[in-house]
Amino acid sequence: MSSRVRRLRKESLGLDITAFMNMIVVLVPFLLTTTVFSRLAVLELSLPAQSSGFDKLKGDLQLEVVIRGDALEIRDRMGGLIQRVQNTGKGYDFRTLSASMQQLKARFPDKVEAAILAEPDTSYDILVQTMDAVRAARTSSGLGHVELFPEISIGDAPVATAAPAKPGKRS
Repeated sequence: MSSRVRRLRKESLGLDITAFMNMIVVLVPFLLTTTVFSRLAVLELSLPAQSSGFDKLKGDLQLEVVIRGDALEIRDRMGGLIQRVQNTGKGYDFRTLSASMQQLKARFPDKVEAAILAEPDTSYDILVQTMDAVRAARTSSGLGHVELFPEISIGDAPVATAAPAKPGKRS
């Protein structure tokens, strides 16, 4: 007995990507409309070179602003301390710093460099606010900005000299 074996011809089916294409058509516009575009601002910084009041300043100013825990020190690298801006009850006094920077700019109009030296525990926010106060100041009308010392370099603050210990007290 012979049995007939019937073989079915199987045709290969093509890949149906209609559903996938429909999903992409909906998904792409949705993703584009929900994307948040952010603007990045970049400041070019450089390291400072190795290395008294406003009336004592003579010659070329090498401006440094040192961020201490209790004050901001405006210094000339060669001439020493120019001004010490003590903290207020709310923190650092950036208005006084900005006013001092404007006075220095009036005395040295061609000077554009300044170094900001921060102690190791200085927060990033304080560093940026100090940079902003040194770079530019608001005009008297408050509508615009005047450029002060835009070429900022950053570095580590020198170690503060400690006050001598009182006699009879040991720590």
